[in-house]
Amino acid sequence: MKTLLKCAALLGGAWLIIHRRVIVSYLTGSEMPEPPEWHKRFFPCCAEPLDDFEDL
Repeated sequence: MKTLLKCAALLGGAWLIIHRRVIVSYLTGSEMPEPPEWHKRFFPCCAEPLDDFEDL
């Protein structure tokens, strides 16, 4: 059980470090950072901002 908790803490910490600029942008209301090219290729919905967000 301790090993699972350590693994979850390690992965959660890595996720927070990787996404720190997005989290800060969300909390401050500033412009979101540009995603990397590999992210755009695997997640095309994240490549372009949604202009018609209210239509969803």
